[in-house]
Amino acid sequence: MNEKEGLDKNPDSVADSISAVLIILIPVVAIIYWLSGLPTS
Repeated sequence: MNEKEGLDKNPDSVADSISAVLIILIPVVAIIYWLSGLPTS
């Protein structure tokens, strides 16, 4: 089964995968930004 066939049959899976990536990326980027913004002492 190809990925393209799965995406054609399940358009919701595209939104699910995008939301899953965002749910993972947002906290990671926030933590990295917060750590890089901390004052170095």
